[in-house]
Amino acid sequence: MCLLPYGLIRFSKWTKSEGVLSPVVLCYGVGLLLGNLFPGFISMTLAEIITQVTIALAIPLILMTSDFKALILGARSILISFLLAVLVVFAMCVSGAWLFADKTEHAADVAAMLAGVYTGGTPNMSGIKMAIDADSNIFGVLNVADIIMSGIYLIFLTSIGPVFFRKILPVFDSDKLESLKIGQDENNPESDNWKKYPLLEKTKQLVFPILLAIIIICISAGVSYLIFQDVEEALFIILITCLGITVSCLPFSKKIKGAYESGDYLLLVFSLALGLLSDFSTMLDAGSAILFFTAYVLVGTIVLHLILSRIFKLDADTVMVTSAACIFGPVFIGQIISVMKNRSLLVPGMAMGVAGYAIGNFLGILIHSIAGWVLAGL
Repeated sequence: MCLLPYGLIRFSKWTKSEGVLSPVVLCYGVGLLLGNLFPGFISMTLAEIITQVTIALAIPLILMTSDFKALILGARSILISFLLAVLVVFAMCVSGAWLFADKTEHAADVAAMLAGVYTGGTPNMSGIKMAIDADSNIFGVLNVADIIMSGIYLIFLTSIGPVFFRKILPVFDSDKLESLKIGQDENNPESDNWKKYPLLEKTKQLVFPILLAIIIICISAGVSYLIFQDVEEALFIILITCLGITVSCLPFSKKIKGAYESGDYLLLVFSLALGLLSDFSTMLDAGSAILFFTAYVLVGTIVLHLILSRIFKLDADTVMVTSAACIFGPVFIGQIISVMKNRSLLVPGMAMGVAGYAIGNFLGILIHSIAGWVLAGL
């Protein structure tokens, strides 16, 4: 589980296929094949634990050396892009409830949960299910439908996505980025200096950021447990994100080396484990109406967001990061940033993902009320 991503990175470089078969795509695809061709070969419980551990470690590791000047640089455009994305999700979910009302009696419930998952994430979908008392079977089918559709979109984003977005929208203003000298510091862990360190020296230097990430995890889990008597996923993600950003503001963060690369690699392990957890047979059993409903909302959201972004003259990288933040939440931003090779939008992207967690439940409940009112009039 830990070594295979390294082999896939080498394979991607050897075949010069990073542009299409990026390490992220390879890890997810290989995990999907292994999990379905050799069921039981790897413990699903272990794979589930690995997804949780790698994400919990990766987020603070990636964030602790981020530069907040990038947040100031991209704040206005990424906020506009985020608001447009939320507006589009609202429109697609309400219209979807109306269009699919004769296909499923749970159209309002499905619309509400889709609004939560496509502005925040799965924790929002779960929270909305509890709030509206949705049927558990509908929730299960919808969760599978989301895995199918968002999985396809993730593969698209991490393969030809950057090229596609940059063909349609303006290019990110790299001149301003260069003038701020973001990522140019000699102590930056992503610089060429880090790559020249011997393996033993790298290993020694990674001890501190990993210990720091573990401390952040312990604090976040402890706070969540004090409040909810359990580790509440949404709050836990928000806390480790906020603490990771807090560490990045401290003076010693400039001297941390290798944290970003470590977090990036952990995200590949996460992708491999996520692929292992995906089940072809369960996916095929998903209700067709809910699958089409999900496809309608997701594809419509992406297309309308692109159209509005072009009207507002937003750049490609900002729109791509915002789209990923809404649809996947903050946990996948590191992977998207890695594929885009534009680290300056890491902190703004994570911030928008956290914002999506914050508003997802409210938006879903609002849409449930509106969709119920619309359907009652039919």
